[in-house]
Amino acid sequence: MILEKIRQTYPQLTKSQKKLADYIAGAYQEAAFLSASRLARRLGVNEATVIRFAQRLGYAGYPELAQDVRALVLDELCVRGEGGRPAAEATLLTCLERQVQALRRAISHVAPELADRVLSAVRGARRIYVAGEGISCHLAEVLACGLSSQGLDAWAVPAGADGMVPVLARIGPDDLLIGICLGEGVEVANALAFARQRGARTVVLARSAVCRAAQVAELALSCASDGDADADATGVLAGFLAALVRMAAEVESERRRQFFLAQDAARRALRGA
Repeated sequence: MILEKIRQTYPQLTKSQKKLADYIAGAYQEAAFLSASRLARRLGVNEATVIRFAQRLGYAGYPELAQDVRALVLDELCVRGEGGRPAAEATLLTCLERQVQALRRAISHVAPELADRVLSAVRGARRIYVAGEGISCHLAEVLACGLSSQGLDAWAVPAGADGMVPVLARIGPDDLLIGICLGEGVEVANALAFARQRGARTVVLARSAVCRAAQVAELALSCASDGDADADATGVLAGFLAALVRMAAEVESERRRQFFLAQDAARRALRGA
């Protein structure tokens, strides 16, 4: 998928190519119907730069890249056209329907092979750490608690450098660090980069496919949203968290059974039974 190709290639792009990548990742609805020459004029780059950018992403030329961008927009339009009441009134139901559509659009950006790799990372981890910044700290706590409730050894990383340092000092090849970023997430990005150096698996849930955290993580799930729809992005990330917890519940049945048996034994011990 085009957004994942941009994420993976972004660190190797030139300054002008990154300008193109940023524009397409943030405004692909507009970019989908621009020719190479119009896109070049809009961003103040040479048309040859646009063509080289497409080729750098693995396309034969710009028409093939544009076709993928239009396919992405078409998928989103299909989601938008699935019905629902008009959004003229901000009722609870209309807001819920808008959030459902935002989540469906985000799902259309996740390739099946990427979802399988995220599942493999979660299943194979000895211990899972979850880190966030700002409001994302609270989302990190929710995810860590949810995974822990399913029998996984999951912990929320305390916010700030002082809280992250002891965790990063312990992290190793058998561990997984999940980062959550609504913005740039500088500290989370640095933590992900350090964890990879230590041999740990890394996954990021990010608003943008081209933010630094998405660049340094091994795997990235992005929730590109419309314009200034911060609430939509937060809701989509929350939806991803719920899906990860549900996934853990479904694929780790034996681990969950052992965990719940251990919990029962602990309760009996505390009660003196």
